[in-house]
Amino acid sequence: MKRLRFWLSGILLWFFFFYNIERLGQPVNIASFVYVYAVVCAVLIILLPWLNKMRPFWPFLLAFLPYYYIKVRLGYSIVGENLPNTVLEICAIGITMLLSRQIGRVFFEFNQAVDELTVGQINKSNYPFDIGQGQIYREVRRARNYQRPAALLAISATEDSLNLSMNRFIQEAQREMIRQFVSARIANLIVGELKDSDVVVQRDDHFVALLPEASRENVQAIIERLESAGREKLGLTFKIGVSTFPDEAVTFERLLEIAEDQMQNQALPIGSQVEPASTKTQGVLQT
Repeated sequence: MKRLRFWLSGILLWFFFFYNIERLGQPVNIASFVYVYAVVCAVLIILLPWLNKMRPFWPFLLAFLPYYYIKVRLGYSIVGENLPNTVLEICAIGITMLLSRQIGRVFFEFNQAVDELTVGQINKSNYPFDIGQGQIYREVRRARNYQRPAALLAISATEDSLNLSMNRFIQEAQREMIRQFVSARIANLIVGELKDSDVVVQRDDHFVALLPEASRENVQAIIERLESAGREKLGLTFKIGVSTFPDEAVTFERLLEIAEDQMQNQALPIGSQVEPASTKTQGVLQT
């Protein structure tokens, strides 16, 4: 949210300057409707996410065409002696829209993050009705054509039970959001500590990292570095299981099984009990 504070401060300072610009120079004579029109453009840019998804040219074009129309209809001159004021008004509307686009993007990114932490955890097979009704229709038609039985259920929770369970749902949502936040922090730490050529993926509630060209001599130092970074930067203790190719296994499935077994069965920090190994490390928040 630091970026949001930055851009909000920027647009407030800009509006303070814009609404007092006529006091700074006597020849400046901005049309009265422009002050309202600029604010309307800013509000629309922030409230309508699809305007932010468009290339900047199109929102500016959509804003300037009505500006020209309104100015002509109100009897203002556009060219001639009033040309400098016209250019100034266009620049003012453009700067307002540019700052508003930045604020709108921050809000859009924030909403996406919230959706990923909450709604994103819902089973992906639960499609909205307007998308899934086609599949339902096909199944009903298949049952009709082949004379097969089928049942259609309409399901919802009662209002009373929903109210009684609301606190529990809120607590579960908060825990899930925190878990996702912690997972993101762990992922960033792992990626930052490993090389660009290393591959890091998330598997359920832990991470799997493949270290190409990692030998028995240097994998222990990598493990210790990850453990140290986890304690110092996040205050977390990692359990890290290791499997090596080709010493312990030659297939990905077996390598993954060995590393996950070591991780789950580990009682002490991995650095104090696992002998140097090579290719695979795996990190998970200890519970």
